[in-house]
Amino acid sequence: MYQRNSYFCLALYILFLIVFSGTLFILVQESSWYAVLPALGIVWMVYGIIRIFNRIPEKISYFFNAIENEDSTLLFSEKIQHKATKEMNRSLNRVNRLIQEVKLRNHEQEQYYSMLLERVATGIVVMNENGSILQANSSAKKLLNYQALAHIEQLKRVDASLYQAFSRLKEESTHQFVKVMHRDTVTQLSLQATTFKNHEKMMRIISIHDISNELDAKEIESWQKLIRVLTHEIMNSITPITSLSETLLKYYIPSEKPTDEKTITNTIKGLEVINERGVGLIRFVESYRKLIKLSQPILKPIALKNLIEHLLLLLENEPNFHCIRFCVETDTPDISVEADETQLSQVFINLIKNAMQAVESVAEPCIAIRVHYTQSGRCEIKIIDNGPGIPPKIMEQIFIPFFTTKENGSGIGLSLSRQIMKNHGGGIDVVSIPGTTVFTLSL
Repeated sequence: MYQRNSYFCLALYILFLIVFSGTLFILVQESSWYAVLPALGIVWMVYGIIRIFNRIPEKISYFFNAIENEDSTLLFSEKIQHKATKEMNRSLNRVNRLIQEVKLRNHEQEQYYSMLLERVATGIVVMNENGSILQANSSAKKLLNYQALAHIEQLKRVDASLYQAFSRLKEESTHQFVKVMHRDTVTQLSLQATTFKNHEKMMRIISIHDISNELDAKEIESWQKLIRVLTHEIMNSITPITSLSETLLKYYIPSEKPTDEKTITNTIKGLEVINERGVGLIRFVESYRKLIKLSQPILKPIALKNLIEHLLLLLENEPNFHCIRFCVETDTPDISVEADETQLSQVFINLIKNAMQAVESVAEPCIAIRVHYTQSGRCEIKIIDNGPGIPPKIMEQIFIPFFTTKENGSGIGLSLSRQIMKNHGGGIDVVSIPGTTVFTLSL
């Protein structure tokens, strides 16, 4: 009915438009001022026709405005005679139902993920660039010891170091470790952050893990390994000293025994062995002291390419140095880092010497040193050799203090190197397969 009325109005407007146009033409020919009246009539008819043609766009615009305002109650009548309009209304209603179904599925999915998030043992926190916490599950509130998290500023009330860790994660850091004190209990937390974009806004998802038990287990394991090594080294020195002491005492007890030249010779040899073992034990203790009394690094800018080339010059007098092909590659010639030059040099020398020893039996020995920046902005130095590789059983122990496979090795080179890199806020990793070993330093 509505559409028929629209057609009737349109026909009427067109009829009046023709009549007014004819009247206007006649009055203009006669130069009559009454020509103004049909002209106004024409304007009114044109306005009416425009209104009729705007009704459909207005209806569609009204429909999309309702969708934008999340109004799902809007319906258009499908009980009309005009077929085109009826199909249009039916399509709009169908789109509206589809949108309602999508919203319902999204709501159900949100509830599902929300329930799933609440059930996981890992703490999850979502925050924006301003530090506002948009979501935090129960595990996160429990681990952080705060039940009403709205902003990271609130974490100052729990622990200042925790707040600082979240502040660093808000900016650019991806991994933080922090200790939290609560009722005389210390909890070790591992925080990891991931960035994602939501509606053109950058968000950070932070996962929180309680690693206290894992650290305790690792600490016990480390102590056990260290005690085994210490016991092995000390017993290797003490056993011959004790045995020789007993033998030498038998030469002179009882005191009536004659002291001949053979006894004196054996005594001298025994004392030399005791002295040698004693000196070795002192050297071992000095190595241990050196490992645990590492000074804090004094940071300053260091040009890595110049430092590496300088160290290679210092190592030229090492055996077989000139038989090895060395290759130094950097992203840019002026790539530099903030580090303690003396300590970093010690790490480079340890690793380069290890690589040189690894390629001793290789037909075409080659050592490559590559320096580059990762996508996260960290500097990586890779020391690559084409030696036979490190056996898997040994790989697990190479960073244990005093573990060595070399006859005259101290066993603290790699342990000391790892400690130096840790003090610089970096790390050292190794990957080895037959024919290639790669030590990676990150800063």
